[in-house]
Amino acid sequence: MDAADTFDAELEHRLRLLEDPHSDEAVLAPLPARDLWLAVAGLVVLTAVMLWWGYPG
Repeated sequence: MDAADTFDAELEHRLRLLEDPHSDEAVLAPLPARDLWLAVAGLVVLTAVMLWWGYPG
């Protein structure tokens, strides 16, 4: 089985998972809450820094 066949098989598997509402298996593991909160905090800090830099006193 070459790389293209492996890719096609994995794609078909994931598409079947997306289309089956009764499947208990997820396409991807859920994002950990800690990572989500770190991303939100990083976005807030980045926005504050950009506003401070763009509009100096």
